[in-house]
Amino acid sequence: MRPAPIVVEKEELGRAGADWVARQLVEAVAGGQRASLALSGGSTPGPVYRELAKRDVPWARVDFYFVDERFVPPDHPESNYLLAEEALFKPLGVPPQQIFRMQGERADREQAARDYARHLPPVLDVVVLGMGEDGHTASLFPGHEALKEQQQRVLAVVGPKPPPWRMTLTLPVLRSARKVLGLVSGAGKRDMVRRVLAGEDLPAAKVEHAQWMMDPGAAGQ
Repeated sequence: MRPAPIVVEKEELGRAGADWVARQLVEAVAGGQRASLALSGGSTPGPVYRELAKRDVPWARVDFYFVDERFVPPDHPESNYLLAEEALFKPLGVPPQQIFRMQGERADREQAARDYARHLPPVLDVVVLGMGEDGHTASLFPGHEALKEQQQRVLAVVGPKPPPWRMTLTLPVLRSARKVLGLVSGAGKRDMVRRVLAGEDLPAAKVEHAQWMMDPGAAGQ
């Protein structure tokens, strides 16, 4: 059964999302072990990361990964890493050894994806996802062959929007993650939210255990 969506006012989405992620991370490290957090890019996760940097989490025991990345340098405005660096890593002072960046500047995209797969833990503890107006999540787009992948954990793919080349975690990785938070905002995504929550054949609907959090516009309220 899919979790019921959490609806909060748009201005509260960052705070509520940060509270949710922080709570899961604190539980994940409770036994003294390390925890893994995989981050997405986009306008909706950004405020969550800025709020998350203010939360009291044993950050020294958290390793950071990425859900997807555009094939651009890490200082490029379209880089998901750059967003996370400015909103989360720098405010927290996260040391480089805790950050596992997707190397979007590499020319051999397929090899970059294979190399990243070797860095991933067997199971991710906490994953943050977004959702596009077409129902895509990570860089898994409707109708794309990557949705059928069962063996590879990371793929280089071509998406419909520029910059087209992306690196992305695959569905088996997202589905196996212990906790997944999906973030969505805006009335422009209202119809797609309804379809995803109804379990239609869309990428974002395929991560069945994701906890979706959204504003009233996206929820149709």
